[in-house]
Amino acid sequence: MKRMHAQVRAAYGSRRMHRELHDRGQRIGLRRVERLMRENGIRARHERRFKANTDSRHSMPVAPNLLARNFTPEAPNSV
Repeated sequence: MKRMHAQVRAAYGSRRMHRELHDRGQRIGLRRVERLMRENGIRARHERRFKANTDSRHSMPVAPNLLARNFTPEAPNSV
């Protein structure tokens, strides 16, 4: 299981690992795969999905830049 875990670059959880073992001719139950993975510290590595968080191509009005990168105003409430 550790060798297979390395081959798939730690992408398989217990269900996919069970399916792969079954396809390779091993007769083993899902619960046993779960237990063996837990006991041997084998965990699936989750890839984070790309999420766009900014949409610059919109037709909405953009607020004016009042600060204009002047981070040191001369007096309070002057910007």
